[in-house]
Amino acid sequence: MPTSFVGNKREIPNNLPPLVFRDKVWELEQNADLNNLDWYLPQMEYLSPEELRRLRAKGLIWREETGDFPTEINWFWEVRMARRRGDIPHTRDIARSEIDEDGTLKCGYCEAKWSANHDGSPHPNRCKLCDRRMLVIIDKREVKNGSENI
Repeated sequence: MPTSFVGNKREIPNNLPPLVFRDKVWELEQNADLNNLDWYLPQMEYLSPEELRRLRAKGLIWREETGDFPTEINWFWEVRMARRRGDIPHTRDIARSEIDEDGTLKCGYCEAKWSANHDGSPHPNRCKLCDRRMLVIIDKREVKNGSENI
C-alpha cells in the first residue's frame, strides 16, 4: 500500500533535500524512541498518536540539522490538518499584512502569499499556513488606483 508524505517546505531545515528529509522522517518513525524527547509545544496536545510521532520525528531531524528543536510548528502539516479538523483552536495572534498592486495578499508573519480572487470574493481573513489573523495595513491596490485618477 503506497504511503503519501505531505508537508511544507518550511518544515525542512537547512535546505535539506526534500527526499532526504522524507527518508529520515520515515526511518525515525519506524526505529527511534520518540516518546522521551525534551520538546513540547502546546499544539502537540491535540495531535493523534500517529501525527505526534511524525511531528516528533521532524523535530528530531530539525535538531540534528540546526542544533535546536523548532519553536514554530503552526505551518507543519500535522498541526495544520488538526486545526482544519477543528481539533486545535485558532491562534489569537495577528499578522500585519499587505496587499500588493496585483491583489496578492502577503501574510505579515510567515510571508505566505495568497493570490487575488478572480471572482471578486475577499481574501481569507486568517492565514491558512500559520493561522494568524491577517490585519491588512497596506493595500497597494488603493494607492495604485488613487494615483491613476490624479
